[in-house]
Amino acid sequence: MENYLRPPVMVPIAACHPDPNNPRLALSDAPGYADDAALFDETLRKRILEEIDNESHGIADLAEAIAGQGWMPIDNMLGWQHPNNPKRWVIVEGNRRLVTLNRLRTDDLPKARKKLARMEAKASSYPKSEIEGYRAQVQRLEQVIADTETLSIVPVDASTPEELEHKLPRVLAVRHITGAREWGNYAEDIWLLNRYEHLFADTYGEKADLSWDSAILKRVAHEASLGETTTRRQLRAAKWFSHFRAEWEDELPEGETFGKKDYYLFENISKKPWVRQKLGISEDAMAIPEQGEMALFTWVFKEPRTKKAETNPNIFYRHENILVWDQMNRYDEAQGTSFASRFDVENPDEASTMHEVEAEYLMHKATKKPHAVLDDLLRRLNEFSASQLTSEGHFLRPQLEQVRDVAAKFIKMIDASEA
Repeated sequence: MENYLRPPVMVPIAACHPDPNNPRLALSDAPGYADDAALFDETLRKRILEEIDNESHGIADLAEAIAGQGWMPIDNMLGWQHPNNPKRWVIVEGNRRLVTLNRLRTDDLPKARKKLARMEAKASSYPKSEIEGYRAQVQRLEQVIADTETLSIVPVDASTPEELEHKLPRVLAVRHITGAREWGNYAEDIWLLNRYEHLFADTYGEKADLSWDSAILKRVAHEASLGETTTRRQLRAAKWFSHFRAEWEDELPEGETFGKKDYYLFENISKKPWVRQKLGISEDAMAIPEQGEMALFTWVFKEPRTKKAETNPNIFYRHENILVWDQMNRYDEAQGTSFASRFDVENPDEASTMHEVEAEYLMHKATKKPHAVLDDLLRRLNEFSASQLTSEGHFLRPQLEQVRDVAAKFIKMIDASEA
């Protein structure tokens, strides 16, 4: 029977290098595994660390979770020891964790130490509890770094680059494609909400009105190894959707019900401060105000929905339209236009359809120079996080494939004109 993995070994973190062939990166100049000099090139290493350490890969949230929770190596990293350079390991699975640990060492801890030194130098200007809290944060970071000087690495059982390239696709497929099925965003967030409500009842009693308590929220985040900001956002989305579902299910067109896919609308709302402001949602809201809920129902759910978004008769024809509304507002602010104002929460029945407004908006954007349009598109694509691509891929894939096909067509036209 063919072996794919060997027993775990302890490897110094300094010997671990991110994999430039990682599918997350999709580098056009990925070096492969044969040339160890190219694989471990320091310039390329820094480039990868910078590429992964951005908003789209969720490194900030992971760093916050590790700093708060401590290092818990439940899921081992996978690595490969190059036969021509056995003192170095390329991490073929676990690059986000490796990059995060690097960030904690080179960025987060030095900054935290400097801030603590400034606070201690002006101790009279800060509450004692604040200094003690920050000192504890520095100590947690120092403990994480001490705990990760060596890492438990599961080696891929391959003695040559050719054998690695033969075995690695199956190893990664088991991990990412045919592995344990995830709960999905809605189930995960409802679990978090139930846990929050249970802890709240234990703290304040069963009859106390539910509210957002920072200490309890921090505990839920700690237990789930999530950042506090992410946890707050997910809890709010789950609570808002639960309330909306209970209030409006009976108003749906005959034969329709709210489903898990509808939760995506509330996830999007929770991420966009301007949208929350327009809907009248305060920071401590346990539900979207009645006027905001009515606007959402009128725009998204009032008419019978079709299977294809393109033929959906509602004002918002897909849940991503809430993000387009937010984009329109930012465009309006920059360009002096008024596309977003066509959707008035106080008069939801008078709104134009998103099909109509979006067409005008895109036409207006198209009047800008082509390179500016492409810059804007690339910027917005880079805003996607890895978690979004994982959880919402079935929504995003058709659009991303369309972007790819259009780009390929344009490149062929350019090549033909230069021939």
